[in-house]
Amino acid sequence: MQSKRTTFPNRFLPYALLAPQLAITAVFFLWPAAQAISTSFLREDPFGMKSTFVWFENYRRLFADGAYLESFGVSLLFAAAVAALSMGMALLLAANADALLRGRNIYTTAMVWPFAIAPAIAGILWWFMFNPTIGILTYGLSLLGVDWNHRVSSTQAMILIVLAASWKQLSYNFLFSLPASRRSRIR
Repeated sequence: MQSKRTTFPNRFLPYALLAPQLAITAVFFLWPAAQAISTSFLREDPFGMKSTFVWFENYRRLFADGAYLESFGVSLLFAAAVAALSMGMALLLAANADALLRGRNIYTTAMVWPFAIAPAIAGILWWFMFNPTIGILTYGLSLLGVDWNHRVSSTQAMILIVLAASWKQLSYNFLFSLPASRRSRIR
């Protein structure tokens, strides 16, 4: 199999084509990140008139704060759960979509639709489905004997947020989990 490789007649053309993206990355990511890191070593007065260099004192206070460590742990749990659930389900659904002989395109289209829903609309849909007083899924869970109220239970709130975020991410991961031969037919 012959490799397709692009060659440029001018040796500086690839760098000229990369320059705008590198400039945007430097201005909007690297520079603010460097400013944030340098500012993290300072303590400012409430009015921003005086800055004092405090070395690692801000970090010592941050990592000694129990509330910060708890929120950091919750964030790690959320990220790991959403990644595992959305990628695992996407891989399973992509394998099933590839195995279908009839209705393959309909199935693939149905799997991609949630990606087109705006995140705010998806949040409202999940809020209505799991609303403790009027939610249809809350009613279904109550028939099964589960007392669902994510406003009271932090565990249930985390489960709801993980499910909603995983559902929203599922379509994106599904597209990348399809075999390359299938992706070329979708375009």
